[in-house]
Amino acid sequence: MTTHHLFFSNELYDGQLERTLGAVYAGMADLGEAFAAAAQVGKPTPDSWYDAWSARAAVAEEQATATDQPAGRRDALLRASEYHRQSYFFLRHNLDDPRLLAAYQAHVDAFRAALPLLTWHTEQLSVPFENHELTAYFFAPDDSGAVRPTVIMPAGYDSTAEEGYAYIAAALDYGYNAVTFEGPGQGASLYRDRMYFRPDFAAVLSPVLDAALQLPQVDPAALVLFGRSMAGYLAPQAAAHDHRIAALVCDPAQPDLAAHIPGGIIGKVAGPVGALQMKLSDDRAEFLGSRMATHGCATLGDYLAELRSFTMIDVADKISCPTLIIECEGDFAGGNGQALADAMTAPVTLVHLTRAQGAGGHCAGLGQKVWESTVYPWIADVLSQQNSVVRS
Repeated sequence: MTTHHLFFSNELYDGQLERTLGAVYAGMADLGEAFAAAAQVGKPTPDSWYDAWSARAAVAEEQATATDQPAGRRDALLRASEYHRQSYFFLRHNLDDPRLLAAYQAHVDAFRAALPLLTWHTEQLSVPFENHELTAYFFAPDDSGAVRPTVIMPAGYDSTAEEGYAYIAAALDYGYNAVTFEGPGQGASLYRDRMYFRPDFAAVLSPVLDAALQLPQVDPAALVLFGRSMAGYLAPQAAAHDHRIAALVCDPAQPDLAAHIPGGIIGKVAGPVGALQMKLSDDRAEFLGSRMATHGCATLGDYLAELRSFTMIDVADKISCPTLIIECEGDFAGGNGQALADAMTAPVTLVHLTRAQGAGGHCAGLGQKVWESTVYPWIADVLSQQNSVVRS
């Protein structure tokens, strides 16, 4: 399989640059700034990455302060938020790194400063959860108070509720409300509260739905749950237990997070071999170490064992809503969509997006408009059919 590089030969860094380029669709990045930051990185290391993106965030913040035009300030703050998020990405193996904690807070602060300047209706939601409060945001296309279907989008393995805006801005354009939120292992729940990922994500989703359904703009019969990236496990697991969901979208479906861990003798040595790789490679140390941190695991062996508890295949038949599963060519986390479809009894649509369409890579990569043109017509059709059944 041919590997495509945008800028860096190192796939980890190149993939994260692509992620910021995708945020351009929602006004959370600028193409010129992003490539300028990439050039400033030089040979990518966690330190050079942090320095370059932090400097770019500082410039955007200066622009926000210098202008008295609301649109200009909004745009600069959104870009600063994304650049701060990007700056700490390769520091996440150490949750006590002061650069990580400061950059994460700057990411959140810039986003919240931009909220009143957005053209949408925006609110921060209060979601109590186990003596803490989850970070969640509600967006509506306008201030009319109209009752609408609502897209619910949890964060992924390494994203935040704030970054989630980059992936739900299209929902607002299509006339839907949207909620982005974090659970254990994500954003503030991890960095501030030290809550780690848990396999029973239904326990996390349910209070978020409770909070959303308190809002008069939310149609309780039209909740659409998105599971993108690691949420390709979280979302279907929750949908199997909370049947208030009217439609489910998974990209990619990850019904068993340990599916790619080999079994037998090879599986037994996976931990020691991986630990050795972490000692020999800074990239592997960060890649695996950051994941271990989100699960609260001190050793790679513990992490691999923990992943084996993240399986929902045995409850997939309890999902009651129509489900769209997307497999994108070349997605490193993909390949298990058919396994989830086979385990379900609810209606399933499995769609393959390709590089030739411009939607290859993780969660369609830079092909977000291709992704949206696949997903939103499907949602509209499902909700229309359900409304027709209710009326009849």
